[in-house]
Amino acid sequence: MSDKLENIIGSGIPITIKGKEYKLGIFGMRDLADFRQYIKGQRIKIIQDVVIDKVERIESINTIMDGNVNETKELSTMDGVCFMLWRSLQKYQPEMTLKDADELIDLNNIAEISNVIMKIGGQVKNPPMRAKKK
Repeated sequence: MSDKLENIIGSGIPITIKGKEYKLGIFGMRDLADFRQYIKGQRIKIIQDVVIDKVERIESINTIMDGNVNETKELSTMDGVCFMLWRSLQKYQPEMTLKDADELIDLNNIAEISNVIMKIGGQVKNPPMRAKKK
């Protein structure tokens, strides 16, 4: 990416993945909010599959729903890279599914794709904790 990001935002950022050309769009705050919900949903699926006791399951799900997501940490996972690649690809390839994006990523290209995702989205900063009222 030799061009300045500001100069190419309107036309998409070209990327070749597994020999095919794609255009990536810049993701925004709505995409990050959806990413947080996706991560929480994935955690809830695990709880539903693993925790047998109904009360414990409900408590665990409530904890997940009330908790924060460390976006920077999650963006370094396969799920995080896949989700944000999908959201970025959908800006110019609206027919792209999450499964399609998942099939584009493998151990040979995840580091490169992760770097591109971080560059187009910037470093995600976790929301500051709110001050408590006295």
